[in-house]
Amino acid sequence: MVYIILFYGFKWIDYFLFHSEPPYLKHMVAASLVGLLLAIIFSLFLLITHWKDRYYGSYIRNEALKKEIVTANLNMLRNQLDPHFMFNNFNTLYYLIDEDPYLAKRFLKNVSSIYRHILQHTEGNLIPVKEEFLVVKQYLEILQERYCDGLNIQYNVFENHFKDKYIAPLALQELVENVFKHNQINIEKKLTLTFTSTLENLTLCNSVLPKTVTGSHKKGLQNIMQRYGLLTNKK
Repeated sequence: MVYIILFYGFKWIDYFLFHSEPPYLKHMVAASLVGLLLAIIFSLFLLITHWKDRYYGSYIRNEALKKEIVTANLNMLRNQLDPHFMFNNFNTLYYLIDEDPYLAKRFLKNVSSIYRHILQHTEGNLIPVKEEFLVVKQYLEILQERYCDGLNIQYNVFENHFKDKYIAPLALQELVENVFKHNQINIEKKLTLTFTSTLENLTLCNSVLPKTVTGSHKKGLQNIMQRYGLLTNKK
């Protein structure tokens, strides 16, 4: 409508100033068609812009909601590890107190150090692999003293393989605890743990000497798998 009024006005100005032909019905019809076409084009443009804003607004809100859900689930899974970690190590400490009180004190100090490591990473979903690996080595040093020749630990690991690599906090620690929980360890049945690193993977293998474990709910491995499922969106 604005276009038609402007066209009509300019046509009269053109007529009076330059003596062109006056605005006839054919000019008004042509102006109306052009105005209608422009109105349709602008309406479509506004409709597409409005739809695009709604679509991306909804997409951003959905992604934010998904991120909040993933974060909440990761926090819940991480919080499950604390009592699990403490239970496993209090159980080990219980036996060490009778076997070797001095080693029990060192073990407790070691657990305290690891728990400090846990508290320092309560907010993050990932930590450097190098940091997690050093904590696990510290933990294994105490267990090596306890089991002596019954435990053989082999490291085929290169630190440069850990550069810019991250892992879910306590994932490696949980795997190591799981090995000791489900395997026999003594002089006759030596347990071997082997860490192997490549640029793509850090692998932990053991010689598998299974023992009967009562009261195990396999929550440790489930926890790791669930956390990696949330972090990588893979099962």
